[in-house]
Amino acid sequence: MTRHHHDLFREGVLAGVIGAAAVAAWFFVTDMLQGRPLSTPSVLGQVILFRVTQPVVSPAQIGPTVAYTLLHVGAFVLFGIALTQLVHLAMGSPLARFGLMIMGVVFELFFFFVTLALFEGTSYLFPWWSVLGANTIALAGMGYYLLRRHPTLKRQFSREPLGA
Repeated sequence: MTRHHHDLFREGVLAGVIGAAAVAAWFFVTDMLQGRPLSTPSVLGQVILFRVTQPVVSPAQIGPTVAYTLLHVGAFVLFGIALTQLVHLAMGSPLARFGLMIMGVVFELFFFFVTLALFEGTSYLFPWWSVLGANTIALAGMGYYLLRRHPTLKRQFSREPLGA
């Protein structure tokens, strides 16, 4: 049987970039539809990084937008590396396959509740359904990439979905 070498760091970074790009694209489209290009990263940068309590929604502020984008990509890259490590573990452990499902649920719930807790004053910009939609697309993109890189895991899921 041929063994394939998988580079955890490279795969994790790419998975993270895919997730970050999916969320960024989602909010870029929603911002454009509302006539406020880049308002989401601008407001998030102002609130999270610069602790502005009354953020400027439009026009987008370049400093907070760039700063938040770097934080966003960095956080997704770290999550991508952790997710990829769990995928690698799941290749040989049914328990780790179950952990993949739990990680997805925790990912969704974490950002949902962070959004509710931190952005009460700007909730009209980040409705729960929009955050849930963006994160679901990110998880789907990351999962698709990782399952394509690891066809053995896909076969294991079809035989024993959660490591039964």
